[in-house]
Amino acid sequence: MSRLLRTLKEYGLLTPARIIFLFLVILSLIIILGQFFHQSLQDAMAEQFNKQQLLLAQQVAINVEGFLDHVYKDISIISRLPDILRVGRSPQARSVVQGIHYHVESDVLVTLQVVDRIGTILYDSGNPIREGASVADTKYFQRATTLRRNEHLVTDLMNITGDRSDPKQFAMAVPIFQTMAGSEEFRFSGAVLAVLSVNGITQKYLLPIKSGTRGYAWMMDSDGTLLYHPTQPQMVGKNLFQTDRSCFQCHRSFNAEQRMIEGKAETFGYYEAPGGENKLAAYYKFPVGVRSWFVVVTAPYSDVIALMSRSRFLYSSLIISVFIVTLAAAGVLIIINRQKIMAEEKATHLESQRRLEQEIIVAKNYLENIIENTKTNLMVLDRDLNVKTVNTAQAVTLGRPKEDIIGRHFFSFFPDNLRPYDGIPIETLLHKTLSAGNSFDVKEYQVTGLQREPIYLDMIVSPLLIGGKVDGIVITSSDVTKRVLLEEALKKYTTELEDRVAREVEQHRRLEQQVIHSEKLAALGRLAAGVAHEIGNPLTSISTFAQLLREMATDEFAQSSLDIINTHIQRITEIVRQMSAFSRPGEANIKLHQVNDILSAALDLMRLDKRMKSTIEITVDLDPGLPKTLIDEGQIAQVFINIILNALDAMPNGGRFTIRSSHGLNEDGLDVISCSFSDTGIGIPEGDFAKIFDPFYTTKEAGKGTGLGLSVSYNIVKRFKGDIKVASQLGKGTTFTITLPVLTEPRKEPSHG
Repeated sequence: MSRLLRTLKEYGLLTPARIIFLFLVILSLIIILGQFFHQSLQDAMAEQFNKQQLLLAQQVAINVEGFLDHVYKDISIISRLPDILRVGRSPQARSVVQGIHYHVESDVLVTLQVVDRIGTILYDSGNPIREGASVADTKYFQRATTLRRNEHLVTDLMNITGDRSDPKQFAMAVPIFQTMAGSEEFRFSGAVLAVLSVNGITQKYLLPIKSGTRGYAWMMDSDGTLLYHPTQPQMVGKNLFQTDRSCFQCHRSFNAEQRMIEGKAETFGYYEAPGGENKLAAYYKFPVGVRSWFVVVTAPYSDVIALMSRSRFLYSSLIISVFIVTLAAAGVLIIINRQKIMAEEKATHLESQRRLEQEIIVAKNYLENIIENTKTNLMVLDRDLNVKTVNTAQAVTLGRPKEDIIGRHFFSFFPDNLRPYDGIPIETLLHKTLSAGNSFDVKEYQVTGLQREPIYLDMIVSPLLIGGKVDGIVITSSDVTKRVLLEEALKKYTTELEDRVAREVEQHRRLEQQVIHSEKLAALGRLAAGVAHEIGNPLTSISTFAQLLREMATDEFAQSSLDIINTHIQRITEIVRQMSAFSRPGEANIKLHQVNDILSAALDLMRLDKRMKSTIEITVDLDPGLPKTLIDEGQIAQVFINIILNALDAMPNGGRFTIRSSHGLNEDGLDVISCSFSDTGIGIPEGDFAKIFDPFYTTKEAGKGTGLGLSVSYNIVKRFKGDIKVASQLGKGTTFTITLPVLTEPRKEPSHG
């Protein structure tokens, strides 16, 4: 160093002026570098801010595009409704359309319309008065008629609904295709239109967007028409390719916007305003029909770098101060410590080398200990797929000692060929790892031949990187056989449990319906008892006085009239008696009876009825081996008579009437007697099955039925723990089936505390 200083003094290079000049040059270089650093930092900050603006523009565009896709899916659902072309007459179809309209209704959606194939409006959610009007002459309907199935149309901006307050509208149309009667060919039958507001879209998705302190979002289409601008609303609707003088109050040119539309611009960048204030802009393009919309987020460049500009001066001053202090301190320390550093450098190097060697030995032992004692299988292969390293867990899985594994080829350990994984052979997967450095996660891979039963492994195949190059393969695996077998057993058990729960739920539903029906009959029974009691007393008085008047009457007209009155009084008395029987059947005379005898007696009695016409063919098929059971003969006979009378009434023009009895087990495994009554009459509508056993419900003409026959019969059969089932088809006939349990001794009811 001293020799260098002497040499410099000899050539006159260490004069004060030269030293000061050298110092100023160095200081200037530092300041220039500081300014360059600040400028680079500002550019980086602006670029990062613009990337955030790009994400903001992308999110807004995705939200708008997602809303349009949501509207398209909803109107597609409407177009597939079976009754959509009868929405004006079908309350169900109108309810579904209104529900979907309510689901998507917002400030963006103006109206939903359904039009038929000739352009007549069948439904208009915004103005029902327009229903019946025609849109056949409109361009958007004419274009909609050319759509194919699963296609849709997005129109240009226009005033579709005639709303002057919102002229910027566009429509999304989905065609309705339905098949012709007797044909499987689909044809255009109409369209579903969703009229949307551009103002609504911008107010909902663009107006809330703020970038920085003065940034905002605006939007244009691929034709260059400005769709939204929060600071220049008077410019909305103008085209940048057809600009006038008023458009250049904010822009020197529209080159940046033109490059966006032409696809020549980056997704973000700068552009200059006439006031000299540069702005950062980022845009995102998304398709809307045959055109595209551009969402642009912009912010003044000065707002982004304002903080950096204020800190530049302080930063430069700090750099100079630090440089001076550092230079002085460095000179002193270099002079003082130069010799000491040189002396210690050699000793430190030797000590570091010894310590490094010791750390390598410790690290090697540490890693070998971890590999050996981990329960996860581990194997390392070289580029030729020969085993270089293996731990004890892997050796146990392969069923070989470690010494027999190291150095051998990987595929030599498997007696059975390894199956491909997801259609990729294992050998190909390993070569991809070596060539491309890819990692593969292999789940629940089945291996056979290593043990008596197949085993399942979760494996991770990763490249072994040494010096940035793939030098081999690391394979780690875990035995998941127990988990796989447990999942399979659990799936099987879950399926069986779901089936059992479904059967229990169905049985519970049937029992619940029976309980509800019984409770309803009990309530109506109490009502019938009160009505019968209130009518009975005055009816007796009327009957008595009618008979007295009949005996006192002398002219034929009075006698005939009193006979008619007496006949109707008897009819009312019979109705009251049936109502009383329904609510309070009286004391039962329960004994062992043969059901066949009761059936025969009831049928013999009904043969005397005038409704038993000669045109009715009666077939009787009774099981002679029918056992006796505990029942009330009179009440069961009443049930049989009621059902026989209903069958006769159902065949006014004659037919075939069949009575059968049988003995066997029902669906619950109980020993029962079954009696079926089949007619070929008019039948019962399926919708009336749940009401035919209700009191006072009848399908007969006024004066021909009370509606209590089947209700009383149902109550009697249920009292004897039996059941009545009905099956019927309109125009083909009805079958009533009565089942009664076989009881030889009274059943003991469980007592409740």
